Amino acid sequence: MKTTLANAEAALDEVQRDTEKLRSRELRKAIEKYIEMQREQIKALRRMMN
Repeated sequence: MKTTLANAEAALDEVQRDTEKLRSRELRKAIEKYIEMQREQIKALRRMMN
């Protein structure tokens, strides 16, 4: 499970890098908000696992 969470974090990093290339400020902001929510979920899962 820890490997899967690490892979999820890596995928979020990749999406974040790709998001920075978008021209639409509104779309970038929405994606950033979603990424942050997902990072919080990953943190919660890590706490539950420990």
